[in-house]
Amino acid sequence: MIIEGLLAALVASFLSWALIRFVCIVARRRGLLAAVRSDRWHAVPTPNFGGVGIVVAFLVAFALTRGTLDSFRDATSVNAAVVIALIVGGVGAAAAGLWDDLVHFQPSTKLTAQCACAGAFLWLAGGIEITGSAPTDSVLALLWIVAVMNAVNMLDNMDGVAATAVMIGLFGVAAVSAVSASSAFVALIALICAGAVGGFLGHNLPRARVFMGDAGSLFLGFMLAALVLLSARSVALPVALAVALGCLLVPLLDMTVVSLSRVRRGESPMRGGRDHTTHRLVQLGVSEQALVRIVACVALLGVGGAFAAVAMGSPLAASVALVALFAVLAALLLRMCIRVDGAAHVRAAAFTPFLKVFIDVVTIAAVLNAGYLIRWEFAIPPELANSVSWSLPVALACCVGANALRGAYVQSWRFTVVGARATIASSVIGAVLAVVVIAAVWSPDRLFSRAAMGIFLVGYPLVGVVVRLAIGWMVK
Repeated sequence: MIIEGLLAALVASFLSWALIRFVCIVARRRGLLAAVRSDRWHAVPTPNFGGVGIVVAFLVAFALTRGTLDSFRDATSVNAAVVIALIVGGVGAAAAGLWDDLVHFQPSTKLTAQCACAGAFLWLAGGIEITGSAPTDSVLALLWIVAVMNAVNMLDNMDGVAATAVMIGLFGVAAVSAVSASSAFVALIALICAGAVGGFLGHNLPRARVFMGDAGSLFLGFMLAALVLLSARSVALPVALAVALGCLLVPLLDMTVVSLSRVRRGESPMRGGRDHTTHRLVQLGVSEQALVRIVACVALLGVGGAFAAVAMGSPLAASVALVALFAVLAALLLRMCIRVDGAAHVRAAAFTPFLKVFIDVVTIAAVLNAGYLIRWEFAIPPELANSVSWSLPVALACCVGANALRGAYVQSWRFTVVGARATIASSVIGAVLAVVVIAAVWSPDRLFSRAAMGIFLVGYPLVGVVVRLAIGWMVK
């Protein structure tokens, strides 16, 4: 299937190249160009909709491959739920990114859309096994997908960089998946996606004639995160860690360094700017063409470590080596960032919204799990163990989205009567929405417990307020 996959990648690459050329012509004629701004790198107005071509080329190449390759059609039929989850989540991410390109979302709105896409994927796919604990796995998978979407979005800051890193990461996923016969169809999907990115890269290398925009970066971030999860299914935790870190070494490294550097300066990691590691390297004398080659070498190094963990029977050694490589590169880049920034101290306030989201996610997961445990007298039958795994992503998307839209994560959690009422209101809205959506998508093979949902409906707003009061009291 690998030879067929490479041919499919070539088809996707040609389609992407042709479609993006057409998109560029239309965008220039209609004046749909990314304007020059002080916080962006480009010096001339440039079309910003290359992601549309990537997505359409991927979908068309996927359909053609499924229609002509019997083995791929059979594999995708057997894994129909996973394939549908990938397409729904990917197209949803691209649509959210395209809308953001057109109207410019607030960060909270973008986070809500990302959580919705991740939740839809996990629900349609039936959950992803990582640790063996369904609630823990759902939380980890959702946080992973959202983190990677943001990492790729942040890395898309200079010509050719994000596309190069993502394309190599997708080839890495394909190589890792090809080793496992049960994940061969994941390898072919990754190759098709990599081919679509390759066609775009022909227009995006310095000096770029088109950008992928948020439509492209969110779609590729989602696909890369989801495919990594699928390729690492049913493997030991060191192998899964090596695959995740190796195939996403460059995006995760950039996000970590930029976030820590901004927090050190007392700034929000979510704001835009020309302070990414790529910008700093260019300011220190590295050419943009050389920077793309450096990114490619680092990405290939990470992919090599991931492949070694899976194919050569040395998962622990490869995982340790990749973690050490990540730590060394991050430390070197942070030292350079300190010299460039002249930062004096760390302000934790800039990072508190992420901590608040994490606390809220843990609260939602704990209350929902407690509802099922109480309903089944702390002994959930094995045949009903998937109840939490399929309903938790829905609850997380609804509740986190309701709180994010209200601005709960950027406001003070210190006690005020008005704040407590607003917290209860948004928590109730999120919990009611979650229960309604879970009830609407209920099916016989997915348990819907009215008692467990009732406990969640009452418990989440109350526990959420108590948690906020406790944190407000501690930081007072």
